[in-house]
Amino acid sequence: HVQYEDVVTDLETQVQRILQYLELPWEDACLNFHDTERAVRTASSEQVRQPIYTSGIGFWRNYESHLEELKEVLEPILERYAP
Repeated sequence: HVQYEDVVTDLETQVQRILQYLELPWEDACLNFHDTERAVRTASSEQVRQPIYTSGIGFWRNYESHLEELKEVLEPILERYAP
């Protein structure tokens, strides 16, 4: 499994783990994704041009009360895959 918090606090280690699992080679561009010259055509185009940041950790808790029904439906999956 991949935890968001682990990715934003230790990007290189987590990317290496993911690439190893996928049997893909390492490229330095994996850590420098925000330096790409190619066009980004998404609503989050400004965000993908920024380095990884940790300020989003725990931000989901602001919406926790709205997620209760979804959590109930997904509980069997969460129990299987979440630590």
